[in-house]
Amino acid sequence: MKGAEVLIQMLLEYKVEAIFGVPGDTSLPLYEAIYDAAPKIRHIMARDERSATFMADAYARISFKPGVCECPSGAGALYSVPGVAEANASSIPVILFTSDISLADEGRGAITALDHHKLFEPIAKWSSFLKLTEKIPETVRRAFRVATTGRPGAVHLALPQEVMTGEFSLGRQAIFAELECIDYPAYRTRGSRKVLEEAVQHFLKSVRPVIIAGGGANHSQAHQEILALSEWLAAPVVTTISGQGIMPDDHPLALGVVGDNGFHPYANQAVEEGDLLLYIGCKRGSVSTIRWTLPSYNPTRKIIQIDLDPLQLSNNFANTLDIGGDARLVVRDLVELLKKEGKPRKPSPWVDELNRKRADFWEQSEPSLHSDAIPIKAQRIIHALNQKLSSPAIVIADAGTPTPYITRFLKLQGGGSRFLIPRSFGGLGYSIPAVVGAHLARPEAQLVALFGDGSLGMSAGELETLVRLKIPAVLIHFNNGCFGWIKALQALHSKGKFQSVDFTAANMAPLAEAFGLEAFHIETPNALEEGLDRAFSSRAPVFLDIVSESEITELPPVFSWVKKGEKEGWRPA
Repeated sequence: MKGAEVLIQMLLEYKVEAIFGVPGDTSLPLYEAIYDAAPKIRHIMARDERSATFMADAYARISFKPGVCECPSGAGALYSVPGVAEANASSIPVILFTSDISLADEGRGAITALDHHKLFEPIAKWSSFLKLTEKIPETVRRAFRVATTGRPGAVHLALPQEVMTGEFSLGRQAIFAELECIDYPAYRTRGSRKVLEEAVQHFLKSVRPVIIAGGGANHSQAHQEILALSEWLAAPVVTTISGQGIMPDDHPLALGVVGDNGFHPYANQAVEEGDLLLYIGCKRGSVSTIRWTLPSYNPTRKIIQIDLDPLQLSNNFANTLDIGGDARLVVRDLVELLKKEGKPRKPSPWVDELNRKRADFWEQSEPSLHSDAIPIKAQRIIHALNQKLSSPAIVIADAGTPTPYITRFLKLQGGGSRFLIPRSFGGLGYSIPAVVGAHLARPEAQLVALFGDGSLGMSAGELETLVRLKIPAVLIHFNNGCFGWIKALQALHSKGKFQSVDFTAANMAPLAEAFGLEAFHIETPNALEEGLDRAFSSRAPVFLDIVSESEITELPPVFSWVKKGEKEGWRPA
């Protein structure tokens, strides 16, 4: 067998069904091997390498298997950087293979020559450079092991031409997978029994316990365990943006998103008033803590943190107790220990009060959720979307315009529903290609992508990919003719000195139609309802170009922005 064939056989051993990528002149041996292995493995052609890495990222988030992608040398590798960096920082196992130039051409000015393994070293969990065909099996095993164990992350391997075209001499017996690393998190670890028993005693003494679930809780698939712990303790659960969906949003103990972006006031209140805070898979970064001001310092408050990565423990706050281990296993063990201590608690008057404030919040939101204003309010768009969602639904958003409205107003009803958004670096152009990966991971799920003008400009080419692959998805474009998030920042901090944030106003429905999608340009709330009906009844991708209100006419629900606006008497532009 040739090296490229060995690589594909190794991927088959790891039950890889799809490889996302873009063809190039250095990838011919790899593509020939993929062709010969069909239909066991499928290549998904993206329109650019960044999109391919985003597809692999979404596939991994939904399937809980590593997402595999490939790119040619030179520019292909450079275009792959954003997706690899995002996946690694978000603890998502993405494995990128770069088809490299010939070793014989190193240092001779060959076109596309680049030290690919060095390029990815700062942004990947591991980056390596293969020089021997015989090393392919063991190196691929190492790649899957590194990507899926400990804190999962992105891995990169560069394969020169000689490695892919060379003869493999070790025999079929050398081609096998490490079964534990086919999915993630691999080799899950439990917390120390002594520390768990100490945590239980803190729980039993607490009066107002609060659970804060982050993205790590979703990666660990700890949904049922966190629900059981919450109900046993009668403890409200708040989430970071990445932790959304850990509990059904209509559950009386699910209090929504905490922190700055799209915050629920009663969620922030719960964290501030809680006498015991249990952080699960949450790195406690700048957004979920409003730049490390939430919660405020309280020497009597107990803080317990569960994280797979010991480097995150006590990193930003002084913890009472650190528990290193997998979220699902640790929480499962805590529930079992609590059951030995007596009966579950009943919700306290404090929880009842938080739910009264929750009800007041939604009642006060009714006017904006049902507003007939033109341009259409983002709140109205998300509310209308909620009425169409069923389980399981996968809602994917780009950073920017949609984020605070989705995090505040989106309602997921459990049943395997998920919300995906690139939160580590906030890059645009994620949601449209991510739909591809999500569909291949969960073809039965209802798919929705939400994005603004800037994101569309960076990923419009993948509209053709959705049509080519016949992926049923509802694509919601917030058309307000600007980089909305940045324009809002300029309105708030630069006194309305708007610089390089506005686009030419345009109807984007014909653009989507040119790629073969059914598309609707929507300017009124009635047309919004009709468009959503058409989109959700279709078995093909449908593009809704919704003329939406700009962020500068009403401040988005971002805590720090609202406070600054109140302090300085902000008025709509």
